[in-house]
Amino acid sequence: MARSLLYVPGDRADRVAKAFASAADAVIVDLEDSVKPDSKPHARQVARDTARDVGAARTGAGRTGAAELWVRINSGDDGRADLDALAAAGLDSMSAFAHIDGIVVAKCESTGWLDHIAAVIAGCLLTAPGRHAAVALAPLIESAKGLRSIDSIAAHPSVALLHLGEVDLVADLGLRLPGGQRVLDTVRVALVVSSAGAGLAGPVGGVRLQIDDLDDLASTSRALADCGFGGRAVIHPSHCPGVNEAFSPSDAERSWALDVMTRLAAADDGAIRSADGSMLDEAVARRARAILARPH
Repeated sequence: MARSLLYVPGDRADRVAKAFASAADAVIVDLEDSVKPDSKPHARQVARDTARDVGAARTGAGRTGAAELWVRINSGDDGRADLDALAAAGLDSMSAFAHIDGIVVAKCESTGWLDHIAAVIAGCLLTAPGRHAAVALAPLIESAKGLRSIDSIAAHPSVALLHLGEVDLVADLGLRLPGGQRVLDTVRVALVVSSAGAGLAGPVGGVRLQIDDLDDLASTSRALADCGFGGRAVIHPSHCPGVNEAFSPSDAERSWALDVMTRLAAADDGAIRSADGSMLDEAVARRARAILARPH
């Protein structure tokens, strides 16, 4: 249910620490595009160290914040090296996967790669005492091939949510903005439909590269929320509060949802109406329950 997912270059340990002190619901330690090839080994070590610190914090022995920890891994050989580094046992005899909430799978285009990632993680968690939940996978849909496989990717048993990589997708599709925005809008609809069809949470929207235009960030985030997205990736801590607000139910929405659930709980077998006189049924109840489940 993370609303804001803050990307941080994996080779910048100082920024990772600051990210956990921000308003981000989730911190994504990036091993991919923001890290130069010769810095990737160091970034992997930072990811491992961060996982260790998160594990210590969750047992009361550390200072890392309450945000979820995600790691974005590369595709291809670099991705396999990422998995090997995260799987290796640390000083506590556990792999980093014992303390990681999710993996963002860059440039995901098939379920075969997801199978491999899930198998590696499952093997590591077998030796993690007290760890019963699997590590969630969030495939990044950022290519034409990924789009063509979107339904099978969404249906993979280890996938928790879809993640839209708009910057790479614009390049792969050869779009020119703003005219190509219509294509992006269609892609967003496809992600929402595939997510709902697979029983997943609402997808994660793409980053906004303009750092200082917080008004535009807020308005475009509200538009994504209105269209069924559950959150948005961001690249700067200042983006988190506005994104969190955009993807949170308003006071009016929560009041409506509480009223609906109260009326349904007290109803007899007769017709049930809301405060404005409209009929209440299971579809309305589902919407009310979804609103009440969102962070606020």
